[in-house]
Formats: sequence, C-alpha cells, structure tokens
Amino acid sequence: MIVVDTREKKWDHIKTYFEQNKIPFKVEKLDAGDYFSTDQGDVVVDRKQNLQELCGNLSKGDHNIIRFVNECKRAKEKHIKLVVLVEGTSCRTVKEVATWKSKYSKHTGKWLTDKMFNLTVSYGVEWQFCKKNETARRILEILKYDSRGNQGNNDHEGSVGAVRSDGEQK
Repeated sequence: MIVVDTREKKWDHIKTYFEQNKIPFKVEKLDAGDYFSTDQGDVVVDRKQNLQELCGNLSKGDHNIIRFVNECKRAKEKHIKLVVLVEGTSCRTVKEVATWKSKYSKHTGKWLTDKMFNLTVSYGVEWQFCKKNETARRILEILKYDSRGNQGNNDHEGSVGAVRSDGEQK
C-alpha cells in the first residue's frame, strides 16, 4: 500500500492515476517525504511541483529551508533514503538544473545546483525529475511498487522500516 502524507497538496493527478490503476493508498501524516510504500519503508519520495518550489524550499531566511533540512536529517537518522522527485521541468539531471532561470527569484540554477549537491553530500538526498504526467508512475517505480501486490527487489539487506510521525514502526 502507498501512504500519502496529509500535507501533500495539489496531487489530484497522482490520486487519479492510483485510482484508475487500482493502486491502494491511504493518507496519513509522515515524518519525512510525501509518499512511501508500506512494503518498502526504507525509501520515501518527496515531490516538488517544479524547480521554483524547490528553490523556495532552499532559500535562506525562509522557514521552509529549516523544515526541509530537518526532514532530510530525520530521514538520514532513520536510515531512510529520501528521493526528491521534481515534476514539471524539462531538466532530467542535476547538471541540467544549473542552466535553469527563475522567473520569480534572484537565485540562479547554479545556486540551486549547489544547494542540491550539499544536501546530497550531507544527507544522501537523491534527485530525480519528470514531467507532470509521469509523476505517479515514477513514484511507484522509485518505491519499487508492483500493482500486483509484489514488491520489487529493494537491494537493501537489513533495511529499516519507515517511522510515522508518531514514532510507530511502519
């Protein structure tokens, strides 16, 4: 089953995909990320609607950077792989983000790439990119979710299960 964080916003396109493909899901508060599979609790997906949202999450002076970095720290402390999936961009790699130009922020793609790199080094954050119409499928691929109810090989021996915000093991 896929668990979706209660704070996830504007995810109707993902919910519709899950419903049309009979992917079981429930909405519950998560400590880190927006999506995870109850059968593969050592990986979570944190979805960003676009690079602009990510830029806002990483801007100093904003409470968002504190919240986002704390989320990265919690995932690392719990031995959970945090994969940030950025949708709605033509970029396919972090390297390509360096050429991105914001319409709303003074920050450059190079600045954003540096922040992303630092989070990868410090907390093991992985970055992936997709078009909006690919998001739900990509979430399932990252979580190695098989709609037939089988879990894919997670390649993580001795994996640690995800922990809900109330501290209960998933």
